[in-house]
Amino acid sequence: MVSISIKRFFVRAKHWQIFLLLIGPCLIAQLALANSIATPMASVEDFDRTARILGAFTLAVMVCLMGWFWSVGSLLTSVIPEQQRLPLLRLRLSLIYPAVYITYFFATLSVSSPPSALIIPFHLLAMFCMFYNLYFISKSLVLAETDKAAGFYEYSGPFFLIWFFPIGLWIIQPRINRLAERS
Repeated sequence: MVSISIKRFFVRAKHWQIFLLLIGPCLIAQLALANSIATPMASVEDFDRTARILGAFTLAVMVCLMGWFWSVGSLLTSVIPEQQRLPLLRLRLSLIYPAVYITYFFATLSVSSPPSALIIPFHLLAMFCMFYNLYFISKSLVLAETDKAAGFYEYSGPFFLIWFFPIGLWIIQPRINRLAERS
């Protein structure tokens, strides 16, 4: 029941609501970070506290963004004809991994020394997952709107708009709202 209302919120929300939900915590985290930099840190505990606060805000933004991707991906998959659908399981896995990774990253950063080179493959996998999410949402959006197969040229516009989401959100979310009203 809760997940249905969350999905409904994300696909029916206005662009400015999603914008505030994603950018608001970023601004608060930046203000907290600027405040901690402006005051001299007395100890390592102060740095750890600041890192935990920044990690918590980063995780909050990540959860909201992944929730938006999850909701939009679910909506678009339900609108697209079955033979043209992209596999929803891949989207869900590629949404879960970056959230788990960022949680692990901030948890180990505050406990131990800076991460070693072993973390690079995990970071690259998280980046790949994020690009897959952009691909899935942008291609599914074009498939849902046109009802025909789309090459990269057709979905590259939405791909880059979603990638630069503070700007692209103002263009993409109304299109998602129209599809949500239709379905």
